[in-house]
Amino acid sequence: MKTIKYYILIAFVLVAGCESNQQNRQNTQFEEVSEKIEEIRSQSEPQMQTQPETADTNEPDNIPVPVQESGNIKITVKMLTVKEQGFSQIDALWQYADDNFIIYRRPDIFNESGLKVEVSRGGLTAQLAAAIEKVKSSQQVEMFLVLQSGSTGYINMGKEIAIPQFYYLNRWYKGVEYQFKKAGRAFKVIAVKIPDRNLVNLRIIPVFSSFLNDGGDKEFIELMTNITVKPGESILIGGSRTSYENLATAILGRTAEKTKTDTVIVVDVSLL
Repeated sequence: MKTIKYYILIAFVLVAGCESNQQNRQNTQFEEVSEKIEEIRSQSEPQMQTQPETADTNEPDNIPVPVQESGNIKITVKMLTVKEQGFSQIDALWQYADDNFIIYRRPDIFNESGLKVEVSRGGLTAQLAAAIEKVKSSQQVEMFLVLQSGSTGYINMGKEIAIPQFYYLNRWYKGVEYQFKKAGRAFKVIAVKIPDRNLVNLRIIPVFSSFLNDGGDKEFIELMTNITVKPGESILIGGSRTSYENLATAILGRTAEKTKTDTVIVVDVSLL
């Protein structure tokens, strides 16, 4: 009986040893694969290295904050507003841009909002000028911001603008309920110069000013987009017009005397 128990004990030790060796091999393989993944990610996204977390509760926790370099950034903004007969001209601008370089904070909510933010690698400024020539009834506004790296500015689209009711995050925003009839419309821009790469990171957030019951601003933080561009590239901001009761229409569209208008924004960035 002792001999049998002895053999059983040896067999148990051998099995345990095999399992232990197999587990060690698996752990080693997992560590090697993990290291490879981290190496690939660091090579493919060097510009998005993040800083240590801070106590800033206003900073979205799932969009990386790029390491920044001091310096000034010039943001040139061109806004083109057209009536319905000119919609096809501004819609044509989207063929010169794509969204492969955009990081969305909440892609699902962004899609429902009707907003569109895309990057053009070139040619958009010339196409915008051509659209202006073709649409005689268009209104063009040009402005620029000079921001220190890491600071915030606003692309203001006007104040005291009538805001129609719109649907956002499973609720209706109505003038009667929120005690507003008119509000300011803008896009908040946080600009960061990325060290040694001749790149600029922009975080863009839609904003209604003087909008809430207490007269405060409403930032749609869920719709933040994170974009990294180099000088010469343009950012195109607009709406899909799939609905006239979404946020895109409320912030970019306008209806007056049964006449609908829509606005597209072209943003160009340069380093000073």
